[in-house]
Amino acid sequence: MNSATPETLDRLLQGAGLRRDSQLAELLGVSPQAVSQARRKGRIPDGWVLKVAAQFGLSTDWIFFGKEPRQGSSEASSSENAVSSLAEREEARLRRSRGESFFSEVDAGQDSIGLVMVPLVAARLAAGKGSLETDGDVLSYFSFRQDWLCRKGDPEKMVLMKVCGDSMEPDIRHGDMVLVDQSKRQIYGHAIYAMGINEEIYIKQVETLPGGRLVLRSRNPEYSPISVDLHGDLADSVRVIGRVIWCCREI
Repeated sequence: MNSATPETLDRLLQGAGLRRDSQLAELLGVSPQAVSQARRKGRIPDGWVLKVAAQFGLSTDWIFFGKEPRQGSSEASSSENAVSSLAEREEARLRRSRGESFFSEVDAGQDSIGLVMVPLVAARLAAGKGSLETDGDVLSYFSFRQDWLCRKGDPEKMVLMKVCGDSMEPDIRHGDMVLVDQSKRQIYGHAIYAMGINEEIYIKQVETLPGGRLVLRSRNPEYSPISVDLHGDLADSVRVIGRVIWCCREI
């Protein structure tokens, strides 16, 4: 997230050939309120700049500071260089000690590896009591390598969500961020899913049992399993949001 001025957002509009903040929100896939808040607070997610710069071939220096040339070139940041530099910043923020290398690592003079911007949504997954924070507004974007995401599932159906609570410790801790593939709703035993029950959402290890029952288990032994009878009163209120395919934490 970068500090910015109202002129920075104006240049995003200008570079994309738009006239209203609501049009920019539609282009970015965020709510109009998110753009209004960014303008009011003078804070713009890096992902917004990355997306517009890459799509319209703009210089990030021009977007942020009004420095010429407006278009990316060999003398200024090209759209590919904008992608790599912002991806490197996201890598520094999110890199953890375990797991695959999924961010693009681009050396000077090399072509950029394909990147996909995955939205971080405001909704929080409860690791404990159910969370009522189910807002789908996009807070920011994070860059992932396209080839890595495609091996995991459907990138277009993926979202990032923060976890609150300790019921999945030690594997998933309070404040961790998880990647949820909403195209993966078929339940496989012992896999971890984002689940909705009534208006609350959880992150749990899910098992199927004979007789049409689901068991939502925690990794922390202090929490009791949640049993759901799919033929009972809760049947219509239980939904699989998606499978958790990756997790990270800031250190």
